[in-house]
Formats: sequence, structure tokens, C-alpha cells
Amino acid sequence: MLATSNINPVTDTNLFLSEVTGRDSQLDLILALTQKMLQMAEQLQWENVSKLEAERSNLIYAFFETKPTVDEAERVASIILEVLAADKEIIALSSSEQQKLLKSSQKMNLGKQASKAYSMSNK
Repeated sequence: MLATSNINPVTDTNLFLSEVTGRDSQLDLILALTQKMLQMAEQLQWENVSKLEAERSNLIYAFFETKPTVDEAERVASIILEVLAADKEIIALSSSEQQKLLKSSQKMNLGKQASKAYSMSNK
């Protein structure tokens, strides 16, 4: 899918977005950043997901400063659907991780309360 582009943000996340000028290259990069975000989310690397999302957001904004042409419409629509599907997965992973953290926090609070109750009963 990215074979037509010489840009590889998957290995170089410090890519300067201003250097990406071709519309096809911009779409390739948007998709590649999205795929990398999903990969990072699966690895629970949320800080990296956030950084990539900021880059992707800037690129999407820059891309849509110019209205897509009729010739681009089908590809743009396809990329949008892929981005939305990946974002849905990222959100699900994030929600699952939040639930795990919440449960862990609740267990820790119960442990603290039990410890406090035990220490008060020994006075």
C-alpha cells in the first residue's frame, strides 16, 4: 500500500510534515501514521500514540486546506474509512486499558482501607 511512496514514517516518526507536499504522499503518510498509532496502542505506548496523533492531525488539516478533486475522491474516502476504523480500534484499546487501571486503582484503595481498618482495630 505504501510502496508507491518513498516516505516511511513507520521508522521515522520525526518526519517534517512541511516536506511532504504531494497529495498522494500526504495520504500515504496519514495512513502510515494511523497504522503506527494502532501498533503503538496495541503495545500500550500511549505517549507515542498521542505524539503520532498530533502529527497526523496537522497533516490531515494541511491536506484538507485544499478541497480534494473529483479524481482524488475515491482514494480520499477509502483512506478516511481506514483511519476511522483504526481510530475505533485505538479507542477500544484505550477504553480497555482505562478499565484495567480503574480496577487496579480500586483494588489498591480497598487494600489501603483494609490496612487502615486493621491498624485502627489494633489500637
